[in-house]
Amino acid sequence: MLGWLGAAAAPILIHLWMRHTHRDTPWAAMEFLRQAIQRNSRRLKLQQWLLLAIRTLLLVLLALAATKPYLSNWNLLTGGPQMHRVLVIDATMSMQYAEGEQSSFARAKQLATEMLDSGRPGDVYSLCVLAETSADIVAGPSADPRRIAAQVGSLEATYASGRLGDVLPTIADLMDQAETNHRSLSGHEVLFFSDAAKHTWQSATAGQADQSTLAELTERAQVTLVDVGPAEPTGVSIHHLRVASGLSTTAEPLHLVADVTNYGDTPVSDLPVQLLVQGTSIDEQVLTLPANSTLPVEFDARFTESAWQSLSVRTRGDALAADDQAWLALDVRPSVRTLVVEGTPRAARYLRHALDPGGGTASPVQVVVAAEGALVDQPLVDFDCIFLCNIAQFTPAERTLLERYVLQGGSLIFVLGDRVMADSYNQPLAASPLGWGDWALASAAGDWGLTLQLPPVESPAAANAGWLPAGVGPLKANQQPGIDPLEYRHPIAAAFLDHERAGLLSTPVSRYFQLQPTSTAQVALALPNGDPLLVTSKHGQGMVAMLATTATLDTVDPNTNQPWTLMPAWPSFLPIVRELVAFGLAATWADDQAEIGQAIAGPVPASFSATTLKVERPDQQTAEVPIIREDATANWQYVSTNLPGIYTAGDSLARVAVNVPAMESDLTRVDQSLLPEAVQVQSAPPDASVAGESLATNTSLHRTFLYFVLVLLLIEPLMAWWFAGRAV
Repeated sequence: MLGWLGAAAAPILIHLWMRHTHRDTPWAAMEFLRQAIQRNSRRLKLQQWLLLAIRTLLLVLLALAATKPYLSNWNLLTGGPQMHRVLVIDATMSMQYAEGEQSSFARAKQLATEMLDSGRPGDVYSLCVLAETSADIVAGPSADPRRIAAQVGSLEATYASGRLGDVLPTIADLMDQAETNHRSLSGHEVLFFSDAAKHTWQSATAGQADQSTLAELTERAQVTLVDVGPAEPTGVSIHHLRVASGLSTTAEPLHLVADVTNYGDTPVSDLPVQLLVQGTSIDEQVLTLPANSTLPVEFDARFTESAWQSLSVRTRGDALAADDQAWLALDVRPSVRTLVVEGTPRAARYLRHALDPGGGTASPVQVVVAAEGALVDQPLVDFDCIFLCNIAQFTPAERTLLERYVLQGGSLIFVLGDRVMADSYNQPLAASPLGWGDWALASAAGDWGLTLQLPPVESPAAANAGWLPAGVGPLKANQQPGIDPLEYRHPIAAAFLDHERAGLLSTPVSRYFQLQPTSTAQVALALPNGDPLLVTSKHGQGMVAMLATTATLDTVDPNTNQPWTLMPAWPSFLPIVRELVAFGLAATWADDQAEIGQAIAGPVPASFSATTLKVERPDQQTAEVPIIREDATANWQYVSTNLPGIYTAGDSLARVAVNVPAMESDLTRVDQSLLPEAVQVQSAPPDASVAGESLATNTSLHRTFLYFVLVLLLIEPLMAWWFAGRAV
């Protein structure tokens, strides 16, 4: 392009040519004019030279503008080396924080656009997005900055979280592609436009998993973190809307709880929090939140209609509006239909009374009692919960039937007793490397407060338990009264917190089976010696639990002639049973709750003959998803959960609440001193255009040259007109 500078010689050559193309012809009248001109020749020559200089400079500047030169950091006018710049834009939910009229995400996009506009010819650009629900690569290496700028303009912030380590391999791949396709590159530059939130960048700090990967990236490229986050972020968020107590029926009210967090350094007073059902506000609480604190907000809701209900809790909008509302989907039923199967006559009479104390039709739990042999004759799909009391063993058909019931969302509770044959509960799988004697020794060592180093493997019974929450070991005796709530960590035990008079801590259990929980199981309650008493686990879309002792006073120890346990007569029995049922339903509700980016799914009735299912999104858009049929079961699944709110499957088959990730509400910045030293950090000023200029490594001059050309185009004819008038 610099070859066009030769065009600047055109006015000079034309001037010299014109001086030699005329002939002198004497003329009396012109002689007088010649003498007048000679008197003003010095002024005329100066005017001509000025016009010639302006016309020459105009062509010079036009040629230079066409080359798009820049002024480097050393103030040298040069074409510069060819660089590959990777622009990484953080699109996680926290980037929606709006300080003033512009969000952090909008500032990031504007800064990236400013950088593309100030780039020099020959540079290569790539664009990435940092967010779990977005494709990593938006645009691969391209020498067309306008194409990349168009892609930047089309980006939208997401409601998802993100981790820096997820995008680092993508950046390395882009650099490899650039080196392959553009062999004249002199280097790479990676610019992260992010709010530098700790939850996004923590994995790349010293001692964390992605620190070495980021350090390797700094060896190949100049890495800059452009901090576009707010200077002093504040805000209130609502998360974890849940059922604290009660069953989702029309027979009794539900107690709902949500967590409200103040992330600011100043208290928030008179904060209104509303409960909405089907989009209509039915209750409101007013909170005062101390600085940097979390408080529960509680509501009671009663439903008169048995149907799917969409619930949400919201507060007034703030700088990060995305976390001001939390959703919950509930399948409200007339009652919880429960099947109780007795292995011996009257084995379930105490359990039935605990489930339905009143015995009336208005009870939230409707109980059906059946004998052991009638299990395969019952339509299990009609029941929300099944108790199996003192069942000796199971046939293969019964085991298959029960597992299918749990996989499709049922709650199954095994209550052991004196007829139980442990081998029937433990599936015959491969033997564990840890022998039974080693497991018993480890248990005994734990009882004495000792530490015994053993291989981290399950016991044989646990390994052979299959889909059950625990393997069934030998029958044991216990002389210490009471139940250990294990610091009330499990939701079943949490109901007894601050309710010591309920009798949980003094409940006597003298005979029980030693349970060996599987690796995925949770121990809800334990005995004083540490052995599990109640174990739960998730399986498919349902819940399985196992109680190590009996639920009746009729099971007696032949050696002492005393009942295995007095739990059925203890005050703690009824709340344990009710909380066990509520936990089973909550485990099913867990499939009705998800987080942004997580797949949602559910069972389809056997009578559903269609091959696809319609899913309605929170934005009222719909999508068709295929029905997946395997082994006499049918399920649907939807993966594009990129918006918070309620997703509806079918006309009324299921509803699933999708909420934003709680971590994204915390805008605490990462400790930048823990990042690799080679990472440069720049704080973007509030004015994004000023920031764009500060981030540009080279100042482009072609616009300045074009402005001068425009000025000279205006000046040249004006000067020529003025000089011509003076010469007359």
